[in-house]
Amino acid sequence: MLADPRDTLALGALLRGPLVGLTEDELLDIVWDLPRSDEAPDELRRLDVGVSPDNITHSLARDIVEKLQSLRRQVNATTPHQLLSQAVDVLRVRPILLRRHRGQAERALANVDLYLSFSRAYAVRGLRAFAEAMTAAWTDASRAVEGRPDAQEEAVALYTMHAAKGLEWPIVIPVNTMTQVRTAERAVTDRASGRFYCPVFGVEPEGFAAVLDAEKLEFERERVRLWYVSATRARELLVLPRLNVSARPAAWVSVVDLALPGLQALELDHHPLEVEPDAAGDENTQTRSVFALEAEAIAASQRRIDWLQPSRAEAEDEPTHGDESTIGEEGPSLLATDGEGAWMDGAAAPAIQGGRERGLILHKLLEEVLTGETEDTTPVLAARAETLIRDVGHPVKDDPAHGLVPAELAGCVVRALSIPEVAALRPRLQPEFPVYASTLTDTHEEATAGVVDAIAFGPGGSPEVVIDWKSDVDPSPDTIQHYCAQVRAYLDTTGAPRGLVVAVTSGTVVPVAPTPAPRGNSAMDGGPAIAT
Repeated sequence: MLADPRDTLALGALLRGPLVGLTEDELLDIVWDLPRSDEAPDELRRLDVGVSPDNITHSLARDIVEKLQSLRRQVNATTPHQLLSQAVDVLRVRPILLRRHRGQAERALANVDLYLSFSRAYAVRGLRAFAEAMTAAWTDASRAVEGRPDAQEEAVALYTMHAAKGLEWPIVIPVNTMTQVRTAERAVTDRASGRFYCPVFGVEPEGFAAVLDAEKLEFERERVRLWYVSATRARELLVLPRLNVSARPAAWVSVVDLALPGLQALELDHHPLEVEPDAAGDENTQTRSVFALEAEAIAASQRRIDWLQPSRAEAEDEPTHGDESTIGEEGPSLLATDGEGAWMDGAAAPAIQGGRERGLILHKLLEEVLTGETEDTTPVLAARAETLIRDVGHPVKDDPAHGLVPAELAGCVVRALSIPEVAALRPRLQPEFPVYASTLTDTHEEATAGVVDAIAFGPGGSPEVVIDWKSDVDPSPDTIQHYCAQVRAYLDTTGAPRGLVVAVTSGTVVPVAPTPAPRGNSAMDGGPAIAT
C-alpha cells in the first residue's frame, strides 16, 4: 500500500482490519462522502492513499490516511525496513497486539519482528519489490517459520504434533507418548461417499461396520503421518525417551516401531546435574532459626481489623419485630441495662400493620423535617408520605391495619418530634450523621462505622445526645434491649453522655447511658472519634 498510492484494496483491508476496526458500513459512508471528479463524474469514487484527508469525514480514517501519506513521502529516502518499522510505531501495532491478546502476545510480536527482518534483504531493491514478494508468498500460500517469542538458545517450546507441521528446532524430544490414542467415534462419515452413519438405539445401519473399519484405518494412517512430522522436526538431534515399562498397544509410542532397544543411548554423564552457583553472588546465611524469628516478626507486625457496624446488627443478632428489618453485617455484642421506659405506656398496641417500607418512610420524613426540606405540619407530611408510599410501589390505604396510611405516618412524625426530650434538642439535631471510631487491643484493631439517625452537639461542638428512631409497632422486651445496645455502641463511639431510643409509633422514649467501663485506648487522640 505504501508502494502504490492507488491500492484501494490494501487501504480498505487496513481500515477494516483489527488495527483500525472500521465496519463496512462506516467504510461505505466514507467512500460515499468523497467528492466526484470533475473530469469523470460517472467514475466510481476511490479511497486510496492519494485521496485528500480533507475529503474524509471520518476522524479515525482521516488520521490513518494522514499517517500513511507522511510515511509514503519517505519511500525513496529510506530503506523498507526503516520505513516499515516507523509504520509499526505510528500505527501502534505492538500496543494493539498486546491489548488484543490480553498480555499474551509474545508470538504475535515475534511475528511482527520476523516480518520486519524479511525486509532487510530489500534495502537496495526497494519497498515495491518487497511488497510484490510478500504478495506472491501470500497468494501461493507459502509456508514460513513463525517468529520465536524468545531469543535464548536454551529456551524450551511445547508444541503438539499437529502444531509442529512446517516448523523446525535444533533439538526435538517427543513427550507424553504413553497416552492412549483417540478411537474413532461411533458416528462416522464415509469419506468416499459423504454419507453419515450412526447407530440409533443400538441398531447399526447397513454398511456401518465397513465404514467404521475404514475410519479406524484412516486414523491409524494419520497417526503414522503425525509421527513422521514429529521425527523430522529436529535439525540436529532427535531424542526418543526409552521407557522402562511395557507400552499398551493403544498408546502413541506403539503406533510405529521406533526400534528403541537398538538405538544408542544419549550419554549425559559428562554434563553437570546442577548449574553451578554464581561465584559473585552473595552467600545465603539465613538458618532455620533465623527464618523462624523473621517469620514471627512479620506476623507480629500485622494487625487484624474488625469492623463493627451497630446499626447493621438487627437482622444478625435479633429477629425482627415490626418495621426495623435492616439486614447487614454482625454488630457488637453489648448488653442494655438502662431501658426503663415502657414502649406503649402500658396500653395495648394499636392495630397498625408494620413493615420495612413503613420504617423507611418514617425515617425519611424525620430526616426531611430536620433538614428543613419538609414542613412539620400534618397536611404537608401526609402529602409527602403519600408520595413516598407510591415511590416504594405500595398502594395508599385508608386503614393502618391493612397497609400504609399517609395520615397515620404524618401523625407518628409529629408525635415523635413533640416529645419533650426531642423538642428540646430539635434546634441542634443533625440527621443521618456518620460516625467512626478506632480502638486498639493487644491482638487487633476494632473499627466502628455507622450512621446515627440524629445527633445533637453542645455549644463547644462536642456530641451530647444520640437519637435512634424506631418504628416498631409492638416489639418484645428483648428487642428493646437490643435497640438500647445499638445506641450504647454509638455513645461509646462518639463519646456522647446520653442516648435516646425514640418509639415513633407510640411517642415514648427509652433513655440509654454509655458503657460504664472504658473501652480501651482509642487510636485517634486517645478517645473516640466522630465524622465532621
